[in-house]
Amino acid sequence: MTLKKYQKIRLIITIIIAAIFSQSISMNNFFIPIVTLLVSTLILIYLRKKVTEVMVDERDKEIGGKSALLAIQIYSWLAVIIMFLMYSLKNINPFYEAVALTLAFSTCILMLLYALIFRYYNKIKMTDKKLAYTTLVLVLFVVMAILSLRVFSGEDNWVCSDGQWVKHGQPDYPAPQIECK
Repeated sequence: MTLKKYQKIRLIITIIIAAIFSQSISMNNFFIPIVTLLVSTLILIYLRKKVTEVMVDERDKEIGGKSALLAIQIYSWLAVIIMFLMYSLKNINPFYEAVALTLAFSTCILMLLYALIFRYYNKIKMTDKKLAYTTLVLVLFVVMAILSLRVFSGEDNWVCSDGQWVKHGQPDYPAPQIECK
């Protein structure tokens, strides 16, 4: 397969994914986009292996690495600034604290992942076995992060039930001022 043909197929798959995502999310179905993303990723990986031409060179990889590092640094700085701002406003609206903590934890996870992956690539040359091992470790890391968020997330909040705000646990802030529908 030629590089040009691969790029056309990749564009078509991207358009199909966008259409499926928009329709599924508007219908509140979040399972279909996840399955679509996984299947399309596997298809693209398979097709990429069929390309006979050079897809990237060392210069592209170097520029990609520099741009990824800069993107992570910019995101981290912006997230920390917004996190401090939102956390300082938690007395005005308690939901700001949740947003601030989400930004803080996502930034920490991003920086830790970057550091671990950088150290891994810096010391070890990639082979098929090591790629499978890295994928397994990343999947386990994501599962542990999701489980820890679920276990350590606050259970003390207000829940909307039959048009009334009802305590769930022992929230340390008053009921929201917005209308409960």
